Amino acid sequence: MQLCLGTVGRWSQWLAVAALTLMLDALGRSAEADTSISVFGGLLTDNPWEEVVLLPWKIDLQRPGLVGIAAAYPLGAPIQLRHGTLDFAVEGQVVRHFGLQRHWEFNLPLSVGLTPRRRILSAIDRVAFGMGLSYATYEPALEMQRGRGRVEQTLIYWNAEVERHLDSRPGDSIFFRLHHRSDGFGLIGDGGSSNGLVFGLRRRF
Repeated sequence: MQLCLGTVGRWSQWLAVAALTLMLDALGRSAEADTSISVFGGLLTDNPWEEVVLLPWKIDLQRPGLVGIAAAYPLGAPIQLRHGTLDFAVEGQVVRHFGLQRHWEFNLPLSVGLTPRRRILSAIDRVAFGMGLSYATYEPALEMQRGRGRVEQTLIYWNAEVERHLDSRPGDSIFFRLHHRSDGFGLIGDGGSSNGLVFGLRRRF
């Protein structure tokens, strides 16, 4: 069942306002524990996310690129598990696209992260998954191509991430993220999707 696009359209403009508010408030409260600021950049691909994850040798990088900044707030106290720590957060993102498409993108996902007691493969300190909504200020050109002319400005957003803490710089980390926009199998509209391969730097305060 599709969501009413009129209803989505009426409040999707507030997504940009909410993301910007998170950015400004985080900068003003930088001394508060567990708040984080991230900067990132990457390239989009012409692959469905399944190929990006399962068949990385088939990744077809495209000309459109993106850069962004994100602020994340913890939601409640972390949960201690037998094999690690589970944390929850809300993240506001402001993203700028360049190359084939030139628009701003605003994302507001809720995320869950797991920090295992021991590094995964001696390299990964944390894994995370986030999902929410995404709003593009213009119809994204690559998504229009992939959707055969069908495109939506408001779509579902999710990301999957691995993170490595920098031992020499406490509080800082690097991360790799799959940055995904889609209609959620027709849940919101009927447009094309996009996937980005993103690298970033994060600082926790």
